[in-house]
Amino acid sequence: MLSTVEPNPWSADTLLAKAQLYIEQMDSTVADEWKYGLWSALTLELLARAALANISPVLLADPQNWRNIMHALGNAPTAKKFSPTSIGTKEVLVRLSELLPEFNQEVAGFCGKHVERRNAELHSGEVVFTGVGTAEWLPRFYRAVKILLESMAKELADFVADPERALEMIASLDDAAAKAVDQDIKAHEKVWFNKPVADRDAATLQATAWATRHAGHRVVCPSCASPAILHGRASGPVSTTVGNDEVVQRQTMLPSAFECIACGLKIAGYSKLSACGLGDAFSEMTTYTAAEFFDLYTEDDLEEARNVRPEYEPDFNEY
Repeated sequence: MLSTVEPNPWSADTLLAKAQLYIEQMDSTVADEWKYGLWSALTLELLARAALANISPVLLADPQNWRNIMHALGNAPTAKKFSPTSIGTKEVLVRLSELLPEFNQEVAGFCGKHVERRNAELHSGEVVFTGVGTAEWLPRFYRAVKILLESMAKELADFVADPERALEMIASLDDAAAKAVDQDIKAHEKVWFNKPVADRDAATLQATAWATRHAGHRVVCPSCASPAILHGRASGPVSTTVGNDEVVQRQTMLPSAFECIACGLKIAGYSKLSACGLGDAFSEMTTYTAAEFFDLYTEDDLEEARNVRPEYEPDFNEY
């Protein structure tokens, strides 16, 4: 009788559990860091393997050695120095595209490209995920994740930290109304360049001062190229870094609204912002002193306490 290996490292459950750990690492960083993209690619690869193993773990086995099939079934090796080999990720995606109707060529193509980014990040001097904005890949990442999870009878809420924002990004991919934002941008651009140069210069100067002191993420207006403000909504957990003298907290912000006071352009909604190149997630950073963050007494507080004389209630008891 063959002995089994528990837990089976090629089973859907173990692969899904590891993918969960990886997406938690992804969510522990902010979206404008290169690590965010790298963890997303690693997550996607494991999730794809989990979805294929959910159909049958045998589908992960390299067919060149029959012992790989036995390993996929959870059996202990029957040969010395045996090292199980699974198929490459490219082949995983090919098989999923044939076996899962929703995992079409567009979705499979994105997954293949995202895994290629991971390969370039890990195996070359290229810093891939620093040069690509999240608007280009994050909505497609969540769409692929949703399809793979649903094939295993799971939901986004079972896997991602902020399913509401993830669904919003997925919806932006099919929002035809968002494409009309380009006409609005061109209309504001036409009005802008019909103004005298002196008026444009004065408006840009005013917008620069306004954007500097206004709360939000500063970007360049797509109509007039003046400094403008991008507002966002918090998405995912807060990343906290504790140093010797200060504590820095950062949180990923998903763009929600854009405003430029120079030309008057305003855009609301992630799908429209994504359609015009303003959909990249950004981070909001807050810095605290150690005393502020941990609610500690400072030297000034202690000195002030030393100088305060205690007040006593009159005591009329006689001895």
